[in-house]
Amino acid sequence: MKKILVTLSILLIMVAIYGIGVGVTREKNNEKRLTAIAQQHREEGQIEDEVASNMNVYEDLTQKQDINALVIGDSIGQSNGSSSDNAKWYNLIAKDVKTKYKSTITTDLITGGGTTGIRAWVELNNDKATKQYDVAYMCFGQKDQWSMTPEQFGIFYEGIIIKLKKTNPNIEIIPIIESSFREHNNYSKVIEELSKHYNLQVADTILTFIGASESYENLTTDVEIPNDKGYSYYAKTVEKVIDDNYKAKKKTNIKYNVLYKDTSKLNAFIFNKTPNLNNGFTINDEIVGDKLTSSLTFNTTNSLAIIHYLRQPNGGKFNVYLDGNLVKEIDTNSTYTASYSELISENLVGQHKIKIQVTSVNKGGTVKILGLATN
Repeated sequence: MKKILVTLSILLIMVAIYGIGVGVTREKNNEKRLTAIAQQHREEGQIEDEVASNMNVYEDLTQKQDINALVIGDSIGQSNGSSSDNAKWYNLIAKDVKTKYKSTITTDLITGGGTTGIRAWVELNNDKATKQYDVAYMCFGQKDQWSMTPEQFGIFYEGIIIKLKKTNPNIEIIPIIESSFREHNNYSKVIEELSKHYNLQVADTILTFIGASESYENLTTDVEIPNDKGYSYYAKTVEKVIDDNYKAKKKTNIKYNVLYKDTSKLNAFIFNKTPNLNNGFTINDEIVGDKLTSSLTFNTTNSLAIIHYLRQPNGGKFNVYLDGNLVKEIDTNSTYTASYSELISENLVGQHKIKIQVTSVNKGGTVKILGLATN
C-alpha cells in the first residue's frame, strides 16, 4: 500500500512539474507574442508618423488633417486694423478651410509693426518653437522699400524661404505681395522672381485691390493698413492659391538651388548677447542702458552685423559705430513695444568692433539692446 501511495505521490509531483513547465512555456510564448505585437505596433506607428511627416498641406486637406500655419510679417501680416479676431485675414482663411475641407488650422505669428526682411530673418532664426508647420504666409515688404536695396531685400527674403524649407522640406510657403505697394516695383519683382524659382504661388493683393469694386481708400484704415473689407480680400486671395494648388495636387518637396549668390551668407546664424566691453549697461535677458555714458562693444570677424533692439514707449536713442566711424543713430521711442533690426553691414572682412553709445534718454526711459546677430 505504501508503495502505491509513494508511486501516486511521485506521479502527482511529475504531473504538477509538467503542468508548471507547460504553463511557463505558454507564458513565455505569450510574452514573446505580446512583445512581437508591441513591436509591430511601434513599427506601424513609426510608419504612420513618417507618412504624416511626408504629407504636405494639400494631402493633409484631402485627409481632413489639422493644419499648423505660420505668419511671418509686419502690421498687415498680423492684421492690424481689424475690428475683431474674426476679421483677421488668417482667421478668415482658417474659417474657409474648415468649411471647405473640414480641417482645422492653428495659426502662429512671428510678426510686428514695421517688420522688414532683416527683422523677420532674425526673429525666425531666434524662434525656439519646435512645431512643424504645414504652411507659412510671408507678408512684408512695404517697409523694406525705405530701409534697404532690392538686392538686400532679396537676400533676406530668400534666406527665410531656405530656413523654412530646411526646417520642414514639405512646407508650403505662400508669399503675399502687399496692397500697400499700390503698384508693382523692384521689391514686388523680387518676390515674384523668388516665387517662380521655388515654385511658390504668389497671393498678389495689389491686383486684388485694383480689381475690387471698391476704391483703395474704402479698403484701408489709412494709407497702408487694410480695414475689415480689405482684409477679406487678403483672405480670398490666399484662399484661391490654396484651392488652385489643392486641385492641382501640388507637390511641395522640391529640389532647389540658391537664386541669389549672396544668400549663402545667411546659412549660419549667431546671436550674441554678451558684449566684449560693457560700460554702464545692465545685462539680463535684455541689455539695458539708461545713462548717456553707457556703451557696449562687440567684436566680430563675421561678414554680417545686425543690431537687434527694442522699440518702446519712452525709448532712448543710440549711435552705432563701426571701427570708430559713426554708421547711424537709432531712435527707439515708439507708441508700442516691438523688436526691430538694423543692418550695420553685410560685407565685413576681418576683425571689427561695433560700438553702441547711448545718446539720449528721457526721464525714466532706457535703451534696450537684444543682441548682435551675425553669421
